[in-house]
Amino acid sequence: MRLVGWPRLALAVLLAVFAVPAAAAEPLLDVQDVAVLRQLEASGYGFADVLGAGKADSTAELSRDSAAWRLIAGHVGEDVAALRAEMLANGRRLHEVTDGNVGRVIDLGWLRSPIARFQLTAIVNRLDRQDFAALSAEAGCGEVRLIFRLAYAFDDAKRKRRLASRLPFTLNAVFGVPTGEDGSCRQVAQAWLVDEAGEPAALARKLASGPLAKARLRLKQIELNAQIVRFPSGMETQFGGQAAYLQRIFAAVPGEGGARLRPKRLENMPDVARLKADAGLRRELVDYVRANLPAIDRGVYLVPERFLALKAISYSTFGSARLANHPFTEALPAGAFAGLDYGAARLVRGEKALLERLDNGSCTGCHQAGGTAGFHMFGLDDASTSALNRIKVGISPHLHAEGFRRAAYVAALAAGAEPDRYRPPSFAPPANWQAGQPFGYQPAALTMPCLTTESAKAFGEGWSCAAGSTCKALVESKAVGIELGQCLRLEEARNFSGQPCLTGAISTAVGKPYLDRYRQTGQFGAFAKGFSQTAFNCRPAKIGVPGGMAYRQCTPGDRIFAGFANGKVPDEICGLAGGKAFDDCVATNQFDACLAKAVTRGNRGTCSATSFCREDYMCQAIPDDVPGATTTVKDYGFCSPTYFLFQMRIDGHPDPQARP
Repeated sequence: MRLVGWPRLALAVLLAVFAVPAAAAEPLLDVQDVAVLRQLEASGYGFADVLGAGKADSTAELSRDSAAWRLIAGHVGEDVAALRAEMLANGRRLHEVTDGNVGRVIDLGWLRSPIARFQLTAIVNRLDRQDFAALSAEAGCGEVRLIFRLAYAFDDAKRKRRLASRLPFTLNAVFGVPTGEDGSCRQVAQAWLVDEAGEPAALARKLASGPLAKARLRLKQIELNAQIVRFPSGMETQFGGQAAYLQRIFAAVPGEGGARLRPKRLENMPDVARLKADAGLRRELVDYVRANLPAIDRGVYLVPERFLALKAISYSTFGSARLANHPFTEALPAGAFAGLDYGAARLVRGEKALLERLDNGSCTGCHQAGGTAGFHMFGLDDASTSALNRIKVGISPHLHAEGFRRAAYVAALAAGAEPDRYRPPSFAPPANWQAGQPFGYQPAALTMPCLTTESAKAFGEGWSCAAGSTCKALVESKAVGIELGQCLRLEEARNFSGQPCLTGAISTAVGKPYLDRYRQTGQFGAFAKGFSQTAFNCRPAKIGVPGGMAYRQCTPGDRIFAGFANGKVPDEICGLAGGKAFDDCVATNQFDACLAKAVTRGNRGTCSATSFCREDYMCQAIPDDVPGATTTVKDYGFCSPTYFLFQMRIDGHPDPQARP
């Protein structure tokens, strides 16, 4: 069990500063341990329990027994049908089950499947959300979130083997937390000072009788984030692939019996189409922003519901540079905030920064800038998942950085102190939140987001790249005001496998982001013409590596992880590179064959629970049967293009109506 990126020594110092009793454990920020989660599911914390659907397990059983699930599934079906029809009208046909380079759409059969279920993936302590509850006149101490992810596992009679995987479809059951017996949040925060020692069953019992006690939790809403469309790299040869993610919220309606839900407008997510069509509504939104600049600058605000959307769709790749993920920039006219006084603002110092702050606070902006494959929490795998389809790190870079802030927040509450309520942007690195010390960002690590020189001028605070790296803009998007770069080593002598090597520009199709185009504009590294064990070759985006990827073949020493000796951690690691058999296979519907053929070794970027992969990449686990995987490099994985992992794509999986 790990605290999200919070160093234990720093946390101990912080708890001492706040005078929390020395005997107390560290505040628990999330639960990702699979064994503990399965214990909790078995004791009444499953998705059917959330919906009051009895013993329904599969989505087929939920469809039969739960009106709340039928409501969710019905809206997903309508949203998918609407997007599919719109894309078809604009020349982009989608298919559920297909081979080849064509657009793929989620098979809605997964929502009523006898082999699929929503698996508890994580539990997240969000006591810091009390800031927003206060703005909406909700009394309480923030939230507790149960994250569920669609998954399947069944014995395939035809293949005579067990097939199991997760899919990129999450549901977040959000519970409100009331104040403690003393009317404050101190006791509530102290309940999260959980001693993690002991067996998974023991910890599950501690949680169920403590911070997760059902008598203290009230279902507030269910939030949905799901990949519904994917265009493979064979179609999007310049982008290296694209995907679209549906986001919705369903509010709980008080009543007897099973959970009742209704669609709810998304927090701080403007209805772009409605705002574009209504000049008066746009003026009202501009007036709201002008009047609430201090709160927006601080990152704690709630845009009034009359401006908000009931659903949103975010887009990758290069999601941080796509206009579709900058809804305020798209909806509001240039110059809307002319004359606004930014003198007292901490972060935003001009209109571009203000719009970026608003965009980043929206659902699409937050999940596509600092997120991983459109998600922040996607959890770890259990033993049923193929070793070639496992994730090493189950959170996004943003959630890692957030752990520092949230740990300080919970520690302050536990001590009865006032927490720091400021919230950095989702693309910012971790910062120092210790009480009594000046606030400051850590240098951004290799391949992490940075503000280019011109963009940095728009903000009142920022950060540098780690020593030896430089902020390099990879993609130009004239439709977006703030340009983000990545912290890279630009000297070829210090290059490493996994770094990008290509620059490009996005041409925006306003209102039709699935028609956005990417054009390669240059190459800045990895110039070797062929493959070797010493020089770097720039792998092209058309094979599914957005931004290109520097690549060097593994040496015999790389294969046994010799570079990791004596506590050293090289920038690259000999992971899985796929090879021709895999490249030919990933475009087909032969799920198990693809996994079986993904055996070629190749150098990739090194990643871990505190060292993350660049945008559009994620940390994949090295299979246990690779010599040294469970010893020398047991804490490390390799950076893989997001959609190389089958569990992060909607296509290529078995028939959802297969019989278990």
